[in-house]
Amino acid sequence: MSETGEAFNTLATLSEKYANSARWFPEQEDIAPTRKVVCFSLMGVKLAMALEELTEILELPQCTRLPRVKPWVWGVANLRGRLLPVINFAEFLGGRLSSPRKLHRVLVIDLKGVFVGLVVDHVYGMRNLQVDRFQRQPEGIPEIFAPYADGGFCQEDDTWILLRPGTLQNDQRFMEVAA
Repeated sequence: MSETGEAFNTLATLSEKYANSARWFPEQEDIAPTRKVVCFSLMGVKLAMALEELTEILELPQCTRLPRVKPWVWGVANLRGRLLPVINFAEFLGGRLSSPRKLHRVLVIDLKGVFVGLVVDHVYGMRNLQVDRFQRQPEGIPEIFAPYADGGFCQEDDTWILLRPGTLQNDQRFMEVAA
């Protein structure tokens, strides 16, 4: 028998030996569909945004202030040659950012001609939240978020409110930034 044949027989014997004594993982019976979201906080409230509605997440960029704009408009930043209006989302909603500045992040949205960065307190990262835990009108959505919320993912101990950035386009107050 050739060396190739002996090697093959040895591998086949080992494979059979380990296949017969292997412990298999239990089958997962129920696969729950999930939705990819980016989880973040604003004014102490846990929020989520669908991953497909988000362009990118940035650290707070250098902003150039603009004259005669609402105080919640922090200015514009140069994002790879494109002017990005940077909005203090908490101040727009009538509140204040509640985390140290080094934790602030900018959620960049580019939807139907609206290119804007929303400053939030903290980004926790991407998560897969189970679709069957989504409720259209969960309890506890603060009134200031209600016009921009599409429901929430109710987890064991908390709820992630799903924000829809497209609703900002329909808010005349958000679209008119001149003071």
